[in-house]
Amino acid sequence: MMGRIRTLSQDMISLISAGEVIDGPWSVVKELIENSLDAGATHIDVEIKNGGIDSITVSDNGWGIAKDDMEFCGLRHSTSKLARREDLDAIATYGFRGEALASMAAVADVQIVTRSHEEELGTRLVSRVGERRVLSEASRPHGTTVEVTHLFSRVPARKKHLASPKTEGQRVADVVLRHAIARPDIGFRLLKDGQAEMDCPPKQQARDRVAALWGGDVAKNLVEVNLARAGMSVRGFAARPPVSRGNRSHEYFYVRGRPVEDSHLSGAIESVYSSLLMRGRYPLAALDISLDASRIDANVHPTKREVRILGIDEVVALAKDAVRAALAVETPPKEPAFVLSPGRDESLEPPLFSSSRQRISSRERVRETPLTTNVLLEADTLEVPYAEKKEDTMQIPALGGLFRIIGQLRNLYVLLEFEDGLVIVDQHAAHERVMYELLRRDLNSGPIPVQELLEPIVLRLEHRDAERVLELAEPLERLGYTVASFGGNEVLVSTLPDVLGHRASEMEVTAIVDEILDLGVEHPSEHFMDDVVKITACHSAIRAGQPLSIEEMRNLLTAMANTPNRYNCPHGRPTIVRIGSQELEKRFGRIQP
Repeated sequence: MMGRIRTLSQDMISLISAGEVIDGPWSVVKELIENSLDAGATHIDVEIKNGGIDSITVSDNGWGIAKDDMEFCGLRHSTSKLARREDLDAIATYGFRGEALASMAAVADVQIVTRSHEEELGTRLVSRVGERRVLSEASRPHGTTVEVTHLFSRVPARKKHLASPKTEGQRVADVVLRHAIARPDIGFRLLKDGQAEMDCPPKQQARDRVAALWGGDVAKNLVEVNLARAGMSVRGFAARPPVSRGNRSHEYFYVRGRPVEDSHLSGAIESVYSSLLMRGRYPLAALDISLDASRIDANVHPTKREVRILGIDEVVALAKDAVRAALAVETPPKEPAFVLSPGRDESLEPPLFSSSRQRISSRERVRETPLTTNVLLEADTLEVPYAEKKEDTMQIPALGGLFRIIGQLRNLYVLLEFEDGLVIVDQHAAHERVMYELLRRDLNSGPIPVQELLEPIVLRLEHRDAERVLELAEPLERLGYTVASFGGNEVLVSTLPDVLGHRASEMEVTAIVDEILDLGVEHPSEHFMDDVVKITACHSAIRAGQPLSIEEMRNLLTAMANTPNRYNCPHGRPTIVRIGSQELEKRFGRIQP
């Protein structure tokens, strides 16, 4: 019986290797851009036709390739970037395998026109699939132009699985954009079917480059990220909520300037935004991580999209701290257009709304406190003369003008009149953020204050749920919930977080436990703790539909003014909406839209 194992031909080996490196037009563009960057280019032009399926041309003004080197250019494992084994341990270039051009030549027609600084005449290399390579003289300024045509002509199965030209073109644009953001010192231009889609001049400021590529509205909401420690640094930009996207397409990560994809870094940044964005929304960030080259293994992925980092947990922690610190800087968001900032003498303690408080009907409340109470909310001690009587105003730290509490709408929203329109505060979302930040502060500084129940609450759960709650007893106790077995399927709850004390009932606690069990966490972690804090904040906050007195509205605004991240609830919903006078006048036809 003849053996079935055979040695593949060099032709088959080349095709297989090409399939690992060249995944589509985007990977061709990525490899060629990185070659241009390694060649010292200060300007790179990318032109594609039919999404790059028909042709891809990348031209640069780099050092160019000497005529003597062109003989080896495009052969497998030929490279100018490695000479010794030790070079693999400290790679400082984008490309290093010597596989890219050879892989392109295996699955497409390739033409290279180049001229080095030292030569007066350039060289042309033509490599067509199935034909001998041809070298000839050519004229061009110093630099290199690579043209790739008829991609996957030898591999029709691979070509069949390419996406539509539009989608492939979008993938190419994303590659160019990621490199352009990482290197604002380099000029980039992208043409699609003869039309310029991107044109960035060299030597731009980083923020100007991001503004040009992500849009001015995004740029206005960017915060600068810059943190270094232990020989590492994280620099770049992150967008302040509510600016976000419906997917991870705008999470850009770089390691020593190399664009990479890394689930650890994505998870880290998303965890920072977990209480700032709504579920299903993702942050915008472009972060470059610098660390010693010996800690990076860039050889783990054929297209170099992923890298392996020694001590990734340290890097992730640094990235989280860097973004968290950047977002903590108090600057006004795009919406609302006013700033709600803390005063010197106010405390973070939120108003607690006791269920035992005597209920007052809406009519009685109108007689008790006029709904036209004026509230003065200052910015930089500037008072806007809006109230008719100064003595009717109340000092609340900084909203930027004089406000008047109009009242509640459907017992859901607090309405504020200000000099340029209307401000609407979601009472539950706003108070939920106050309670969340209070609980996070207590959790980080020590044990969360608890209230011992005079009559412990007995929960009757299904057997599996009872077991799960008891398994979580230790982390739940850190969060203020003391649970113990009461026999069978019953669980005894003897303490609750102090902020929940006024709502201690079997029904309320059962609802909280159900939400905790819905988290489905097998091994409690930081995310689990934060999710339980969110649940606790939600249940302790003012309810939607709860009537408030004017004094309670004042207390809510005061607590909100002294709370970080006050413009979103912990689940990312907005807490404040502003409608300007101009918008109101448009709606009522007082001015033309």
